[in-house]
Amino acid sequence: MTLRPCLRCGEPSPRSHCDEHRPKSPPKSPRHYGYDAAWDRLSKRARRMQPWCSECGAVDDLTADHRPEAWEAKAAGRPVTLAMVDVLCRSCNTRRGAARGNAVTWGDAPRGSTQALAAKPQGALHTAGGRC
Repeated sequence: MTLRPCLRCGEPSPRSHCDEHRPKSPPKSPRHYGYDAAWDRLSKRARRMQPWCSECGAVDDLTADHRPEAWEAKAAGRPVTLAMVDVLCRSCNTRRGAARGNAVTWGDAPRGSTQALAAKPQGALHTAGGRC
């Protein structure tokens, strides 16, 4: 069995996390974050009406991106409309970031966080000596 470093502490482990750092619960579903059947229908409709990315023109891997007013409407109990949605490719959507100010995006700390990094980042692991 091949061991690989734990993503949190670096200790050798047969999985991506050692026993101490293994997540306690499974990842949350999109439904947990407010994406319901109505959002699924609206997303499909928006991507059918505009089959290209608004920012770069790509036609593959399209997503429907909420504008901040969409989350405000949802929080107020109003429906999210097509005017509150942008069609973007996945990379442009990721680059644009989270529409909700309190949301955590992949690889980021929460906005306004003052948490320090646990360790100083090192060079790339795939280069000789770990340095670019």
